[in-house]
Amino acid sequence: MAEVKLVGMSAGMALSKKVRLLYDGRSLFSAGFPMSIRAQFMSFILRRTLKAQIASMSDDIPAFRERMRGSSLLSPAIPAEVAFEDVDASGVSCHWVAYQGVSTHKVLLYLHGGGYTFGEFEGYKDLTWRLSKESGVRVLFVDYRLAPEDPFPAAVEDATAAYRWLLEQGYNADQIVIGGDSAGGGLAMALLVNLKNHGIELPCGAILLSPWVDLTASGESVVTNAKAEAMLSTQALEAMAGHYLGDLDRGAPLASPLFADLSGLPPVLVHVGSTEMLLSDAERLVARINESGGEAVLEVWPKMPHVFQILAARIPEGKLAIAKLGEFTKNRLVPA
Repeated sequence: MAEVKLVGMSAGMALSKKVRLLYDGRSLFSAGFPMSIRAQFMSFILRRTLKAQIASMSDDIPAFRERMRGSSLLSPAIPAEVAFEDVDASGVSCHWVAYQGVSTHKVLLYLHGGGYTFGEFEGYKDLTWRLSKESGVRVLFVDYRLAPEDPFPAAVEDATAAYRWLLEQGYNADQIVIGGDSAGGGLAMALLVNLKNHGIELPCGAILLSPWVDLTASGESVVTNAKAEAMLSTQALEAMAGHYLGDLDRGAPLASPLFADLSGLPPVLVHVGSTEMLLSDAERLVARINESGGEAVLEVWPKMPHVFQILAARIPEGKLAIAKLGEFTKNRLVPA
């Protein structure tokens, strides 16, 4: 059975009467736990602005990316202690992110979200430097190719190439943790499955933030949380899956790793918000990993928006979540 943690802002907080138990104990959350005022405000803003913007995604993806790029320009200032370095990883554009003093012998390979159609390094600088600081290692941010220009399986190929490049640079698999958010979380799982299928030694762990692992949209929460969801919509999920897969099978294991053989994978930590449309993706993924003999932990954060960790500069829950992700990463990596 999966280990499930109910996450609240106060340690030792008593369980509310509204606690519900889902999937035979594999996922637990409470609608009664408090949410910071800042998080409430950010969720309101996202629901009124970004949700509609993503839902209106059209076939003109370059124009859509430009609109989204405008949002990334509002990212918080980066501390002087953070260093960035562009790198070519076997033909894949990547970026090193390192907080001052972190280990250069261990690495977190990170795959961004954006529905396989958008997402760029500029919008992830804040999240990645925080992950570097909390985990004590360098982060390799992978700028994998995007759809519709480069549809499936381009993203899987690029993620695999970046991982193999790390091995070629002298990193051992037990010195690598992989991570990703939303589509990047699904891509991280697809990477694990692809590495296993090719007999390549697996990394020692994975952190997944609101992972999108079922492009068939068969999860119950896709419907039940559609109104409460602060960012995504049925229209957005359909459009992004269409751009990425076209007429291909949306249930293919490397496109929707929820349906892959999940045996033999390293330990995984999954974060998700209780009101997300992708809640069921996270719950079912953790359940399937554990049923396959693996080790997966699900932390459900009450009422948090999709990939709320990216808001760490603005909401306390984001900082706490990144600290937990960093702790997991540290515990998985062997001493250098």
